[in-house]
Amino acid sequence: MLDILAQTHKLVANNIHQVILKKYGIELNISKLEWGSVAPDVLPYYKLIRHYKDESLNYIVREIISLIYLCRYSDLINAEDSLVIRYLSRKIGIISHYLCDYTCYPHAHRMTFLNDMKSHIKYESDLAEYALIHSFKNLNLDIEKLNIYDDSNRSLNTRVSEYINKIIDDYLEAGSCFENDLNYAFELSKEITCFIIETILDYSEEMQYQFI
Repeated sequence: MLDILAQTHKLVANNIHQVILKKYGIELNISKLEWGSVAPDVLPYYKLIRHYKDESLNYIVREIISLIYLCRYSDLINAEDSLVIRYLSRKIGIISHYLCDYTCYPHAHRMTFLNDMKSHIKYESDLAEYALIHSFKNLNLDIEKLNIYDDSNRSLNTRVSEYINKIIDDYLEAGSCFENDLNYAFELSKEITCFIIETILDYSEEMQYQFI
């Protein structure tokens, strides 16, 4: 079962890899990216961080901001397959896993009780089968993109959290189906990954106060 579900997360990870390479000329480590994208379903540590937005969003937002801060001085363009690229790739994969779960029907609608689990597992299995023939589409969402240069008084933590919530709200309004699950999972993961990469590339000391 985990092997089937893992393929869906890996599919999103592979599409993220292609976007980052094409847009920034940065090649993430695909094996680390794929491993990160399935690790939360495999490693015991992530069993403690539930895959539902209400329980884990704060953790994921902290992971996004911490990842930017840790990699802020890295030369990603010329890093090739360095330690920092491998670390960045694995972390992006983990973040993507949770973001994908937030836009998957059983997670978004909190199918958590024992009598829901058969339906939960069946839905994800059917989604994995559908994903094999799915063509990802870029969603033209009417949502302002994250911007590190936003001069509002809101903290970076708040802005990232609000952005993720807005996309999830849009997903819920669009209605749940396999196509929407996959397109929104990819869109959310892609946009957050681009924000991480762009902020690292553009980092300057003037931004430091946003990470305090």
